[in-house]
Order: sequence, then C-alpha cells, then structure tokens
Amino acid sequence: MSGSVDLASAQEPYAEHFRKFEEWLDAGRAATMGYLPRGRDRRRDPLRVFPSAKSVFCVAVPYSAAPHGFTDQTKGPLLARYLRGGDYHSLIAERMNRMLESVAKKLESQGHERLRWKTCVDTSAVLERAWCSLAGLGWIGKNSMLMHPTHGSYLLLGVAFLDQETGCAPSPLRSLCGSCRNCLEGCPTKALVNPGELDANRCISYWTLEKRGPVKTGGESRMAIGSWVAGCDLCQEACPFNAKVTKRALSDPTLPDNRLVQSWEFLLKESPENYEIRVSSTALNRVKPTEWRRNLQLAHESILGDRNY
Repeated sequence: MSGSVDLASAQEPYAEHFRKFEEWLDAGRAATMGYLPRGRDRRRDPLRVFPSAKSVFCVAVPYSAAPHGFTDQTKGPLLARYLRGGDYHSLIAERMNRMLESVAKKLESQGHERLRWKTCVDTSAVLERAWCSLAGLGWIGKNSMLMHPTHGSYLLLGVAFLDQETGCAPSPLRSLCGSCRNCLEGCPTKALVNPGELDANRCISYWTLEKRGPVKTGGESRMAIGSWVAGCDLCQEACPFNAKVTKRALSDPTLPDNRLVQSWEFLLKESPENYEIRVSSTALNRVKPTEWRRNLQLAHESILGDRNY
C-alpha cells in the first residue's frame, strides 16, 4: 500500500501528532531510548531531515502474521513476526527507491524537473506512523500502531520526503477500534497505559530489543516475558483485525522464512561469533550478543525456571 500527502496541507494535523509525541516524551515513556528526545526538533520539522521537502510518500508493507517460533515454549522461543526474513530497513528502502526512480524518469520524460527525495525506513528522526496515517494508509490504533482494516497492524512502514508536491491532502482513515480494549488487556505487563499510549519502561519489546544492560524487573512482570526473546506480539495477537490476518496467514501453503527459529538447546550453546553471522542479514542484527544472551536467559528462566545457562 502507498499514499502521499503534501507538507503544506498537513501542517495542522501533523502538529497534533507531534504534540502527542512530545507529551509522551515528557512523561518519560521513552525509557532509555535517548535518540528519541535528541531527534525531537527533526521530528517536529521535516525540513531538518530533508531541506527541500514539499511532500511525503509513504508505504505500508504487510508481513507474515504466522507465529514466528515455537508453539511449544519448552522447545524454543518466540520472536516478533516482523523480524522474519531479511533486514526490512534495506529491503523496503531499496523497493521505495526503485519506485521513486521510475516516477522520476517518467516525470523527466514529460518535461518536468528531476524529482529528488530522501528515503527513511527507521533510519531518520521521522514519525512514520503519523505520516502514514495522514497519507491514508490506516489509523493509529489503541495498540499505538498503524492499523488497517484488511491488513491489521502487521505492517512495515517507510517514508520518503519528496522535493515536489503531489497535490494530496491528508486523508486519514476513521478509527475502527471502537470500544475494544483487547490490546490493552492482552499486554501482560500493562505497557499500554492508555489507548494509544505505550510505556516503553514496561514493554517486553523494549526490554528485548532496545534496552542495553540488565533488565531490572521482577515478579509477575519478569515471568510475563514468557518465551519472547526478541520483540513481542501479544498486543497485536489480541486485536480482532489481526486475528483475521493470522487466520489467512496460517492457511497460506507458502512456508514463511523462519531462518531465526532455533531450539533452546541450540541457542543456549551458540557462540557470540556464530550468532552475529547468523543474524547479520536480518533486522535482529541490532541486538548484540550480550543482550541476546540476556534475553535467552530471561525467557528460559520464565518458561522453565532454569538458571543453569
């Protein structure tokens, strides 16, 4: 899916998205992710990211909703579905650049100026969900993610700032979350403190993907990690829209790419060097061997009560 929106016409609705982002930062919801407050001004003003920006081109790419890992938690862990396959940062950026290069050539053949752009796929200070919602690719749900009525929230997002206008005004989809609170109630650590407001300090995905050093949690929250070793999909799994997407994925005869799925026995014996080689072409490469080992220990203890690593 793709869509676009001009910066001039999006100023007011985008300012509201940014206001909520600032309130989220000021409430300490970003935990130790210091790059978020550091990039505050760049997120406020896209011209700080791409000085000649006049519009935003957005894509939302569905990924497999089939569970990623072992259904029997005693045999092996679970990983967030989006980690399946190759590194989406480069894959989506390459696809977007090919699309925009084709558009640029077509415009030039018609006598227009050369189109220039900057592609951002989790690589710049950009509020991707805000821009994608304004471009009509979904609404921001109570799980704080971009939601689409057909594809749910299992979506990878990409944004490109263009130096030409597209003539498109904001066209966000109406929220269909209604009175549903499944995602808030489905989070075992209560990280969704309000509809659409995630507290990273309580989030399993933050603990296993972003947090550096020891994860200082205990009691029920520590045990709630379950077998998640990289990310967590529990709030997404609780969503009725995603249930339909998962049902379709499980009926698909095409086997998803599960290159990261390995047993507890294999993972707990794997060397740091082999781990880095195995994940080098995937999005899991952001998790260093020390944190990966920590995640394995936390999850293995949660499932089996085993401290003998």
